Amino acid sequence: MSPAVRLELSWASPFRAGRPGVVCSVRMADPSLPAAVPSPRATPVQREREFELLEEMTRAILEAAEVLTGALESRTPAGQAWQAIRDLEHKGDAIARDLFEFLSSPGVPAGDRDALQGLTGLLDDVLDAIEAAAARLAIHRIRRAIPPAREMGQIMLRLAQELRQAIREVRHGREVFPHTRTLHRLENQGDDVLRDALETLFSGRYSARDIIKWKDICEMLETGTDRCEDIANVLETLIVRPGVEQKLAAGRLSIDTDRHEATVAGKPIPLTAKEFGLLHLLVRHQGKVVRRERLLREVWGEDYFGNSRTLDTHIGWLRKKVEPYAGLRLVVVRGIGYRLDLK
Repeated sequence: MSPAVRLELSWASPFRAGRPGVVCSVRMADPSLPAAVPSPRATPVQREREFELLEEMTRAILEAAEVLTGALESRTPAGQAWQAIRDLEHKGDAIARDLFEFLSSPGVPAGDRDALQGLTGLLDDVLDAIEAAAARLAIHRIRRAIPPAREMGQIMLRLAQELRQAIREVRHGREVFPHTRTLHRLENQGDDVLRDALETLFSGRYSARDIIKWKDICEMLETGTDRCEDIANVLETLIVRPGVEQKLAAGRLSIDTDRHEATVAGKPIPLTAKEFGLLHLLVRHQGKVVRRERLLREVWGEDYFGNSRTLDTHIGWLRKKVEPYAGLRLVVVRGIGYRLDLK
């Protein structure tokens, strides 16, 4: 055989195509050309180290949220709480530096690197927000927090608990969507509490000084809740991109994406392809508004130019098949889109 030609044999089973047997393919390759370099993949050891550090970060966030809640509920002096949270914030900074350094090493796929770097930055932002709120409690010498601030602290604590559990689920390849949906729901509650706090502060019962300090503290806590929702979005992207998303649940409804099947208490619901696509997208974002444009684009395709009222028609059919049995309701948000809520 000529040295300029290399014979390569590859064997592949075509069972996946439904045909038994073995196929042999022959390829002639020029050895003078550089061999194809496979795209880097994270090794199991690398992946384990990534999530080890992420779990350390969520542990620091949870501990900080617990200390902050104690200060807001007058169980811990504000100055003492701030010092403890500052120590945790410094620890979080060190973990973030280790993560960024680790993610810049060879062998980490670019897509994973970008998503995990973004996730690390957002987790660090949450810890910074908790520390900033604690600092303000200490600086203003707060002894008794107003009710909305205590409620914001409780929401922050529950968010921290969900973050910790969500990272664990992603690490072990388990269902993360119940936790991300809870993160979305708690962030919405945080928005509502902030609005109530501002309304209370400007009701005329508080001095200008109290308005300034409590508005600042509540808005800082709300910044932390916003970052938690951003984290939920990143986690959903990490799961959906590699196709890990196989089963979803909401109320009594279960969706199996592999089987393209929706069931209530094990009983299949007869759905068209479009209805299944709509339900799947709404369940993935349970409790959040999904815009009409996105529903049309992802279910009907980028090149759909028909009447957008067809979306409302399909939602109407979906309501009749799902709402009476699944413990769910499809809510129209006028001028924006649709939202799937628990009844």
